[in-house]
Amino acid sequence: MDEPELSHGAKCYLDVALSFVSGLIRLWGAEAASARLMCALTQFHASGKRGLDGESAEILRNLDKIPRSSYESLAYITDVAHLVYATTLLDTFLSDTTLFLLLLHPGSIGKNQQVSLQLLLDASSRSEAIAQAAAARAREIGYLPFAGRLQYLRETFGLAINLAPGTEEFLVEYATVRNAAVHDQGLFELGLDEQGRVKSEQKACPVHPTKLPDDVVAQAIRGYREIAGTVALAVFDQVLKASDHPAVRSYMEQLRPELRQLTARSEETPNNGNTRQSLRDCR
Repeated sequence: MDEPELSHGAKCYLDVALSFVSGLIRLWGAEAASARLMCALTQFHASGKRGLDGESAEILRNLDKIPRSSYESLAYITDVAHLVYATTLLDTFLSDTTLFLLLLHPGSIGKNQQVSLQLLLDASSRSEAIAQAAAARAREIGYLPFAGRLQYLRETFGLAINLAPGTEEFLVEYATVRNAAVHDQGLFELGLDEQGRVKSEQKACPVHPTKLPDDVVAQAIRGYREIAGTVALAVFDQVLKASDHPAVRSYMEQLRPELRQLTARSEETPNNGNTRQSLRDCR
């Protein structure tokens, strides 16, 4: 028996989910590569710099020229960059999901949503005007904290997004760390002393200006994956009524083992916290 045709909307939302998953796989690849490179660098030093007098001397000499402080900097900046990227993946997924649902149900944009006369004049069609209004509304929602954006999806579209206990707190913590990493890498805090003179006081570690939780990127991947998966399932099931469609079911069945493998590999790969400990042992 031929399987039923998958709706156009469901096909489009599969693309949204695929974009998020592709980003996660890309991030896992970067995590694995950076961890193995750092392990190779630290093991080279721990081995007494073996090989400098062998056939690979020219290659290994470049490693020998890198000071330990540069290893510390690489580990820290890699963690920051990967955390920012992981958070951006979730940010993008929630924005795309919000825009998709607004386009699917234009009435949800809101009666009080203002549409400029210039937009109406410039739009080539009614569809383009609606699309631009939906995009503007999605951008507005994008300024809310993650928890607020999830609540907007619940209230506006009736989605039952049931997250595991502690997930909301996780979102607040990791979004706060990400924002600090993006907006504040300063070492000193400026202010005024009792005499009204400008003063500066050290506020952060000179090596790690932003204090990152242990195993920060792996934790972010696990948490963001769970949130995106819960939201995607809610959309497929409650809005698109397509969770039982063979194409969606097949896609999700293939997706979940791949993500479990992703998590397992992340746990097997030495994390940057262990790498930093190895750096302290370098000679």
